Amino acid sequence: MTYEPDYSTMPLNTVEFPLPVLRRREDPIDAIHKIADDIGARPVTSIAEAQTAAYVASRLRRAGLQVWTDPFRTHALAGSGGLMVALLASASIGVWTYERLYALAIAATTSVVAMLLTNTLSRHFRRATSESQNVVATHAPIGPATRRVVLLVPLDTHQPRDPIGSREAQVAASVALLTMMSLEYIAPLPLPPEVRTVLLLIPVVYLLLAASAELWVRSQPFSSGAVSYAGSIAAMLTAVDDLGRLNNTELWAVGLGGGTTGAGLANLVKKYPFDSQATFFIGLEGLGRGTLSYVLHDVNERTRSADDILVDVFTEATRGVRAEPRIANFIPIVRPLTQAKRRAISIACLDHNGRVPLQGSTKDTSEAITPAIVEQSARLLTNAIRVLDSHST
Repeated sequence: MTYEPDYSTMPLNTVEFPLPVLRRREDPIDAIHKIADDIGARPVTSIAEAQTAAYVASRLRRAGLQVWTDPFRTHALAGSGGLMVALLASASIGVWTYERLYALAIAATTSVVAMLLTNTLSRHFRRATSESQNVVATHAPIGPATRRVVLLVPLDTHQPRDPIGSREAQVAASVALLTMMSLEYIAPLPLPPEVRTVLLLIPVVYLLLAASAELWVRSQPFSSGAVSYAGSIAAMLTAVDDLGRLNNTELWAVGLGGGTTGAGLANLVKKYPFDSQATFFIGLEGLGRGTLSYVLHDVNERTRSADDILVDVFTEATRGVRAEPRIANFIPIVRPLTQAKRRAISIACLDHNGRVPLQGSTKDTSEAITPAIVEQSARLLTNAIRVLDSHST
């Protein structure tokens, strides 16, 4: 698509939302029960994730969309590499008393291993051996397509959270250990020997605690992922049912395999080189509990990352829907798109801390869902897409 709209001529305050067509549709809570209760926990590359993909594909096909599946290979769940880092750090301290140069070499190895275990680097050094899939569905508009809206929702659920530290924190601790050992070897700090020893032990103790917590977390069961992301899938399916065909906007509804790891989104944008100006991405985070919101940016970003046009569209789309602009205290699934200067925004239900309630928790069950919020989420989505479509001619 090469069309570049002139946004300056598009008033965003004159849209009349058409009344929804009165017809039989599936209750979104049925989709939530199917995904969260019948299928249950959905780790990336698991059979449950594939079952969810099959269900979403059948629902989208039933809604009249053209549907296909894009399989791809990716990494399975993260392992317990933190234990290796902690053992190496402990070994460096044990050797330090006898041979400091060898201890420095072990500490340097510890830092390298910790860096290689981070998500960013591990993708380059680990072979993708497991299979996942994206479910892609499209609906052509009635007239010429001048814009494209791509709805994005993960099919999998989050791995249980580490309560102590991330891979990045383990890297920081191992680098701190190497730095303090180097200083102690080259130019000892003017501190009592006992104090210097304690300083060396602090990062090692942290790494041991982090490894223990990681092992404990890996032994915990996955949540059934009702809010994240059965509620989001249900909202997307309901919105697609309600929208029907648009005038000049091509609709894409995408269930992302490996959505929580970013693998599905990376595969999608690699396979389909969407026009950067005429394509609008809407990420659906956890929906079904909390305050319905559209995310301006997350706490790690100083300025707004959500596309300005989409922010205006969602501001108008809140007519008749309780939703508000918020800053998220997590990394939205569309972050790679906003970093690449794509037109993108996320909608999510957030708690008072700016997080998705119960994400990754075993308490994230279908009983935690408020059906009215899922309906409101779907209505916000349909309103926003209709606003965008009304300005696409």
